[in-house]
Amino acid sequence: MSHLTCFELVGQTVIVTGAGRGIGRTIALDVIHSGARVAVGSRTTTELESLKIEIEGMGGECFIHPLDVTDVASIRTFFTAVESHYGDVHVLVNNAGYNKLGRIVDYDEELYDQIVDANLKNVFFCSQSMARQMIARGVRGNIVNISSQAGVVGAPERGPYSGAKGGVNNLTRTMAAEWAEFGIRVNAVAPTVTRSPMAEAAMQDSQAFADAVKTKNLLRGDLAEPEEISAPVIFLASSAASMITGHTLVVDGGWTMV
Repeated sequence: MSHLTCFELVGQTVIVTGAGRGIGRTIALDVIHSGARVAVGSRTTTELESLKIEIEGMGGECFIHPLDVTDVASIRTFFTAVESHYGDVHVLVNNAGYNKLGRIVDYDEELYDQIVDANLKNVFFCSQSMARQMIARGVRGNIVNISSQAGVVGAPERGPYSGAKGGVNNLTRTMAAEWAEFGIRVNAVAPTVTRSPMAEAAMQDSQAFADAVKTKNLLRGDLAEPEEISAPVIFLASSAASMITGHTLVVDGGWTMV
């Protein structure tokens, strides 16, 4: 394999959760550009339909199916549907997530559970479903979890989210260790705050958060763009990263460096 083609995903099937908007949508499109077919899931099927139209207009293959990543039954149904449609699946990108800013003293149990389920529980059970399929079918694939810089350092106003993403980082290591014997690599990408409707709303809701984005992203002084997160994801999913597993790649413009 050449030094260029090793960065491609030609002929592979890739699942991207939470692909309706933001980083997930960009990852799904870049998967197609990398030569793979994609299966996408999200609670908002209208956005998935528009993504499918865009991908098919590019000549790519896209399978869509509703997915609530906080509901284990929905996860099981989704992965069964993808397997029935495509057969072998080679890559899972656990992108779906959710957050709402607040001080730790102000969170109630309902919102805490909502955030942790959407960011940690979903990674556990989606990865479990994917690994079961890969092991049963003898697929030597890989999983890329979208974590966050908030899981690497303290993150005021993001307590439950920060704890969940820190859990994702360590869960990534544990899954990588358990599944290495089956040829399944597991890594994480920990982005800085990236342009999306959720991030832009958070900056409007909290001046302190907006100020942190402007001062702590040393390379930019602003939000990262989705394409800057998608490219590292594609790298980790490709054979160019064939000796990398259990690693969290921080893509944060220097936020956690100082």
